[in-house]
Amino acid sequence: MKRRTLVGSLAATAIAPHAAIAQQAKPVIAYLSARSPATDNHLLAAFREGLKEAGYVDGQNVTIDVHWADSRYERLPAMAKDLAAAKPAVLVAVGANQAGLAAKAATSTIPVVFGVGADPVDLGLVRDLARPEANLTGTTLLTQLLDAKRVELLREMAPGARSVAMLFNPSNPGAAGQLKGSQAAANALGLNMRVLEAQTEAEIHRAFDSLDSAPVDLFAVAVDSFLIGQRTRIVVATAARKLPAMFPSREFVDAGGLASYAPRWVDMYRIIGTYAGRLLKGAKPGDLPIQRPTTFELVVNLRTAKALGLTLSPAFLNRADETID
Repeated sequence: MKRRTLVGSLAATAIAPHAAIAQQAKPVIAYLSARSPATDNHLLAAFREGLKEAGYVDGQNVTIDVHWADSRYERLPAMAKDLAAAKPAVLVAVGANQAGLAAKAATSTIPVVFGVGADPVDLGLVRDLARPEANLTGTTLLTQLLDAKRVELLREMAPGARSVAMLFNPSNPGAAGQLKGSQAAANALGLNMRVLEAQTEAEIHRAFDSLDSAPVDLFAVAVDSFLIGQRTRIVVATAARKLPAMFPSREFVDAGGLASYAPRWVDMYRIIGTYAGRLLKGAKPGDLPIQRPTTFELVVNLRTAKALGLTLSPAFLNRADETID
């Protein structure tokens, strides 16, 4: 296994008012994730590790008040508003672009640490990555760049391919940037790209059903919390159609998907934890620049490649940071 480093600086199903938060002796971090504990408990653990590095341990000298939206984006504005009303010392908003936007709308005074996929400037969260203004700071995965790279890597795995389908969630505020980057990459490679949209389970089924009557050679999934939460369903559907597919997180590969190219998400959540700790110690959000990933991993499932009849070149396999036999 090896790792490539690139240059560059993310369950409660309802929220009751937490009137007692302000009275607690320990500072409170309100942690709002757009996703679910079933998919993201390991990322919450990474956040706790980062917070511990900054000197804070949940239950000892800080309280972490955790809430999950279970990929129901429409719930995020009300959840963020309720959490802000309880006046925590720090509000953490992760798991989707919508979580960061909901936190910004909910408060202009409580320090917020967000974890988003798209460019925070394009989203309207901040005006400057180096010195974010007001009460916001955090991390970005710059997914619009990574989605384009995934198309390139997917074509390398199947050089004879002529078409690719890209699955997007149209309700994701970063979808337009993802689509633009992916389309440019497909055009440069001479690939005909078909855009498939899904923001519900039923729409995922319809998207794949459309491929039965008009098949494509390749399949890619854009970064989106809802789609990541549906990874098992998506991996099964690509396998049934024997589609070489590239995914936005390694969890897809662990579930049997062919390959993923992504930052180390746990590293980004550790940064979010350390940022939350620094804010508790009195740092201002504007003094904490928006952090970008520096380490990216290409993970390949060799068993899936064999099942698809793919012969991956030694050069491509040498580029993989991890292979699953």
